Amino acid sequence: MQQLIIRAIEEFLRQTYGEKLWLRAVDRGMEHDRRSIDLASAAPKGLSVERLVTCAAIELDKSPQELMEDGGAWLARREAFRRLLRFSGRDFKDFLLSLEELPGRAHFVAPDLAMPDISVSLCADGEFTLRLPEGTWGWAPLLGGVVRAMADDYGALGLIAVEGNVITVKIPEAEFSPGRDFNLTSCLPVRIAGEP
Repeated sequence: MQQLIIRAIEEFLRQTYGEKLWLRAVDRGMEHDRRSIDLASAAPKGLSVERLVTCAAIELDKSPQELMEDGGAWLARREAFRRLLRFSGRDFKDFLLSLEELPGRAHFVAPDLAMPDISVSLCADGEFTLRLPEGTWGWAPLLGGVVRAMADDYGALGLIAVEGNVITVKIPEAEFSPGRDFNLTSCLPVRIAGEP
């Protein structure tokens, strides 16, 4: 599971910041036995997600939380993952309410991914609270980035704050701007004429 997450971080860093940044972050993160790794291929063994993100954040002069939020927003813009998220609801509020189901749905796509449980609460004032278990480093800011990107995708004005393992979401305007087009029929397999 750790290697799966590191590979996703590798793709995010390479696509967003370039090959040199990725290599510098890995170099900074490796504490020993640099001869046994091939930086151009698979993600190096012995490098933890936390260490890799921290080293990349240092290279970019950001906090690890900011970098994880950026990674979550990047992930939500990847079409396959975006479709998985958009199946969660017809509007941004439905999306938020269905986030408790996300770890189960993600398991279908990536069985080795051990995503933590998400608890969703809707307060009387319309504010949403998303809670992740303690000890799940990096997941809250990652989810915060996903939620921020999905607010844009739905066209909602969302005010998102991440504090520790808690994400609060206020929605001053549910239809702030036109959302990105999403049509369920475009996600269905296409049948060729004459096929059964």
